[in-house]
Amino acid sequence: MRRRRRITLAAVRRLALALPEAVERAHFDVPDFRVRNKIFAALPDGDRAVVVTTDPANAEALVSWDGIAFWNEWRGRWLGVRLDRVSLPVLRDLLSDAWRLVAPKKLTAVLRESGPRAPPNKRLKLAARVD
Repeated sequence: MRRRRRITLAAVRRLALALPEAVERAHFDVPDFRVRNKIFAALPDGDRAVVVTTDPANAEALVSWDGIAFWNEWRGRWLGVRLDRVSLPVLRDLLSDAWRLVAPKKLTAVLRESGPRAPPNKRLKLAARVD
């Protein structure tokens, strides 16, 4: 079995800040990532986890699929993700989906133009059902 490399905070920052108009700030001394002052991700647990905004159905599906890698945060409105348990492509999708949930519609068109993608969270709901 191939061991997965642990994702670093630098990688999380690089992925989050690559999204249009994303900036890093802090809320209650917790680093976070925002688009137009709306938080889409945070780093509450040092270098071990990231928390991303999501819809409750997606959070529930991912937690059911892998309760070690994912956990429900704030009644399903946020999803906790252990960085040592997910791959870089999964983290990239989670961050871009979180960004889409809070970014203005006109701004999401910028990201949509960069390539065809499924609507936010749809891929992850489907992936979570496959074992």
